[in-house]
Amino acid sequence: MEYLAYAILILVLAAVFFIFGLMDEKKARENLKNRLMKQYGVHSSKEYAEGRMKSIRSVLRFDKEANKAFFIDDITWNDLEMDRLFMNFDYTRSAAGEEALYRFLRVPVFREEVLQKREKHIRFFSVYEKERLEYMMFMNGIGRTGKYSVYDYLDYLDALPSQNNLLTIAVDVAIVGCTLLGFLLHTGFFIPAVVLLFYHCFVYMGRKREVEPYLTTFAYFLRVLNGVKKLSHMSQGFSEEFRDEQEQIKEAVKSLKGFQRGAYLAVEAGNSYGPMDIARIILTYINMIFHLDLLKLYSMLHILKEKKEELISLLFVVGEIEAYVSIAYMRAALKDYAVPEFVSDKKIYEAENLYHPLIADPVTNSVCQRRGMLLTGSNASGKSTFLKAAAVNAILAQTIHTVCAESYKSSFFRVYSSMALRDSLEQGESYFIVEIKSLKRIFDGAKEEGYPVFCTIDEVLRGTNTAERIGASTELLKELSGMNALCFAATHDLELTALLKEKFDNYHFEEMVEGADISFPYLLKEGSAKGRNAIKLLGAMGFDPELVERAEKLAGGIK
Repeated sequence: MEYLAYAILILVLAAVFFIFGLMDEKKARENLKNRLMKQYGVHSSKEYAEGRMKSIRSVLRFDKEANKAFFIDDITWNDLEMDRLFMNFDYTRSAAGEEALYRFLRVPVFREEVLQKREKHIRFFSVYEKERLEYMMFMNGIGRTGKYSVYDYLDYLDALPSQNNLLTIAVDVAIVGCTLLGFLLHTGFFIPAVVLLFYHCFVYMGRKREVEPYLTTFAYFLRVLNGVKKLSHMSQGFSEEFRDEQEQIKEAVKSLKGFQRGAYLAVEAGNSYGPMDIARIILTYINMIFHLDLLKLYSMLHILKEKKEELISLLFVVGEIEAYVSIAYMRAALKDYAVPEFVSDKKIYEAENLYHPLIADPVTNSVCQRRGMLLTGSNASGKSTFLKAAAVNAILAQTIHTVCAESYKSSFFRVYSSMALRDSLEQGESYFIVEIKSLKRIFDGAKEEGYPVFCTIDEVLRGTNTAERIGASTELLKELSGMNALCFAATHDLELTALLKEKFDNYHFEEMVEGADISFPYLLKEGSAKGRNAIKLLGAMGFDPELVERAEKLAGGIK
């Protein structure tokens, strides 16, 4: 009777613990829902684990489109600070969503029908709040994998050694057999049972360390596979909007049933409360003795090697849907945005009130170009920011179908830049060599047939002396203007404005210096800069007036 009372007490406590766990989970879901509602229309403040951005890039190795099509190269991506832009646009709650949004931004689309389909999905989540919140909460349950990407682990699947499960099963049978014989016949049979038990525990620790890095990833895969079942409970509107995606998900899940079956032995996919915690503790000790989790784990590894493509397809689909939600959030937070229009003309770039999305209170500028643009003006006047804004929005137009402007019309472009370059200490290359290599890749792209190149070049050949810079820059830009490219370039060399006036339209930015005050309106104006104002800026920034006067006299003599 006393034992029964203890058993009842344990069950009651477990039930109470379980109920409180469910209440906490419900409260957490309500808090998450409220946070997601408040976040709509507000700039993302998401934080990233150290090294996470580096690991996200590994998804590109598994993107067939990225591997056979044009994608934004590392130089352009870094020039335009696209990592910062990605983080500013990222509202996703899962690793799959992060990686899908990154893929979108890295791989421009050159087909109108694909972009229109993306637009339709983005607008769905912009209009329907209920479905938007439900999907974000669903993906929050799938979560992330830490700072490392699942694709990092998928790369090493083939490197994992296969195990002889027959030996493990034989030891399991021997332990059970000797234990039963010890009870039924003679206690001496317990000795080999204990020896085998310790042997198996010792082997278990070694093998467990070997597969430990994969446990987090497998748990993530299981959360995806278990979670997608919830999508069938989404609204009818969601099912109709994402009918094709739902079919892809069903096919992938069907092919991965073997991966899920019995997976609880090896991997804990989610949180548990109450009795499940006790069961998990008991199962841990059973696994140490009989290696049930390792047997299942190696079975899962085998299935994963065969079904890797299906799993990647599933991750891509659920992630892309979340990326559409994230873009809807991003649009709501922008000052203004336009849906791009694409034309068949070879080289055209038109935008009204264009701005850079990373600037908190941006000054907008309009542009209408069918040939190259040459920008002049002093430092800090706005040239580099305008070039970045033009290139960034050309990328956004062909990736997330969203442009930071009132209107936007252009050709489909392959976007390159040569802007924020520096010496390569690792390769022992000077700035000038790095710059030449950067320009060469643009020329190589412009030689190719097909979609034109849109390129932004800041301070052409700044790494060499004035005379050679002017001569080489003139010929390079002339050559580029006659190729399959539309170039926006910035320079301090006013001589280029006359030398290139037949090939490039001249525009400039200017500063306003009034006594000791200096201001920058950041407005794009037609024509070339009217003079060199760098020395005046020295005076405005507080340098000795006599120094400034001597510098002006010397500069006048050099001219």
